[in-house]
Amino acid sequence: MVFRGTFRLAIWVVLATLGIAFAVLRFDLLQAFLPTAQDSVTGAEPGLPALAVAKDGPGQYLFDGPEGLRAEGPIAALVGNHPVFIDDVITGYRTRIASDIPAEVTTIRPISGCRLTPPAKGTIVGHATAGQSGLALPLSTYGDAELAAAVQLFVDAYRAEGAAPAATAEGPGYEAYDVAVTETRAPVYLVLENAAGNRIWNIHLAEGARIERVVLLGGDQAGIANIDPVVPVEVILGDGLAECGIAPAYPPNDRHRLRQAASDGATAETEAAKASLATMEAAAASYDTWFRDSFGLRAGDSRAGFDAGTLSVIGPVPGAADPKAAYAAIQGAKIRTTQDTYFEIRGQVQKGGDFAARVRAIATTFAFGDLGYLVQGANF
Repeated sequence: MVFRGTFRLAIWVVLATLGIAFAVLRFDLLQAFLPTAQDSVTGAEPGLPALAVAKDGPGQYLFDGPEGLRAEGPIAALVGNHPVFIDDVITGYRTRIASDIPAEVTTIRPISGCRLTPPAKGTIVGHATAGQSGLALPLSTYGDAELAAAVQLFVDAYRAEGAAPAATAEGPGYEAYDVAVTETRAPVYLVLENAAGNRIWNIHLAEGARIERVVLLGGDQAGIANIDPVVPVEVILGDGLAECGIAPAYPPNDRHRLRQAASDGATAETEAAKASLATMEAAAASYDTWFRDSFGLRAGDSRAGFDAGTLSVIGPVPGAADPKAAYAAIQGAKIRTTQDTYFEIRGQVQKGGDFAARVRAIATTFAFGDLGYLVQGANF
């Protein structure tokens, strides 16, 4: 028997023999994501209790629901979360990117401390936020914690069914989120804020748009694609923000479940919802203060990004004679990103070196080289 106290040692032993930093996961079929203007649009998800904020124009595809503002059609977010048709701000836009592989990946590291370089005089600050985008990339990154959790799932499933669970097939993947920069009056200082998970921000520039600096805030890992290599990029991930006492927060949308619960009459649940709302609004006010002190404007006023969507716009909607942003693919692009211990690119792996192989190898080590011991009920 191998006791739980040996778990960490066994991981390090196996990881040392499987130290491959670049690998690939099995290929998944392309997924259908947010429709473009040329795709058919069906509206809100079945069963989603949400309201459209307009009956025509881009607002008809923005749904104010219990989980937040959701783009349910070919729209992007302007400053203040006003909707605009994607085709009005960018050319060649697409969302089917599950097989897009960058040409070059450079590792960047979060900054030390909590002080970011402020915007230079004369620059324009653009602030985009990203919730769920659904734009999965063939990239993943993970460390010991993810491997340990997957090994436990593997052991439990093998013990119960004699087979590995599908959940062990891949490590945490990156989602893409698109930012169209149509601001051309002055250099743009980009603040890109992710709620959770691993994010690659893909930048699409209109002719004449210039990026002075990029700040990436939040999430587990964060990176950026399609910006000039000379543009500085500063990163504070979610754990770093927490250590700095910074908690990104915004007041909930009008149809948020908390606002609905707070108006449901004089009940204990109503009072609890009101208290939660007050807490959220206080947190939003505190974040506004930090954001203004750091970048010169309030977070709530400047954000462009729905709680579910794929594209934010930094700058005005181009007029008839003005250039739109031009879509820049992640396929063949240069990417700068933070990473965990291991980083994988689907289609570029040595046999036996991907996430699933590592998990199986660790579990096999625990089972003294024979997974049959797991079926027999051995404890680990």
